[in-house]
Amino acid sequence: EYPNILGLSYGGIIESIGDGVTKFKIGDKVVATRNLSIPGNKYGSFQRYVVALETMAAKLPEDANVEAAANVILNLETAVGILTNTLGLDHPNLDKPVTPKDKKLLIYGGSSSVGSLCIQYASQAGYTVISTSSPRNKAFVSTLGATKIIDHTQDQSSIISTLIEEGPYDFVVDTISIPSTINITSGVLSAQGGGTLHTLIPPIGPETIPNNVERSFKSYGLQLGPEYSEINKWFFESYLPQGIATGKIIPLPQDKVKGGLNGIEEALTKMQKGVSGVKVVADPWEE
Repeated sequence: EYPNILGLSYGGIIESIGDGVTKFKIGDKVVATRNLSIPGNKYGSFQRYVVALETMAAKLPEDANVEAAANVILNLETAVGILTNTLGLDHPNLDKPVTPKDKKLLIYGGSSSVGSLCIQYASQAGYTVISTSSPRNKAFVSTLGATKIIDHTQDQSSIISTLIEEGPYDFVVDTISIPSTINITSGVLSAQGGGTLHTLIPPIGPETIPNNVERSFKSYGLQLGPEYSEINKWFFESYLPQGIATGKIIPLPQDKVKGGLNGIEEALTKMQKGVSGVKVVADPWEE
């Protein structure tokens, strides 16, 4: 409903708490996401003071980098929603050595925010991951746990044939999901007999999808809402804070915009034009 204060993910220090809140206290460092099922401008993160739901926030160690946590939280929720809630994969246990599992995933778009986190999440759980990157971002993507990284700046037919050689895949996730990448990932899936192609956004233009491939899209991050209490509790109370504290969750490099809240429009314009291998971050308290 217009006017609307936008912004879905953020971090900061708790200034006050509501009645019945038991997980947090004033002064805690936290990172949180907005639950879109609850309307109201007080929940939008593009402002200095934001109201967070207790069930959608994670407490961070005092020495944790709150910007790094805010960098990953929203798209890490999406990764959990795709890989565990939708595909049924085991979630990682950061307290135990990785046990290899006999399943292979193609995660297309390894330098994107969701793609980079999907690689980490799946490989930490023991799955074999094949991904893609441009040469410019390959050094970063190579730190995330993929078994092999394919250059996606090749021509389409070369990308498809190279990815087919690395298969077959139990699951294919296209974390870019624009027509050009859909044509590639659906082609790979079709060549191995077809199946479901998991995508992040609905169609935004003409796509050529073979008859034996079904394109699937959901709002994956919403699957960590309060109604999914078990996975919600694990994510916010264990995996996210532990992963940030130990450095086992690696955020994208930051592109920090200047000007605080006055820089938000510049940040959104930059994102609309397209960013690669970085996460745009703003500090609402910066003048």
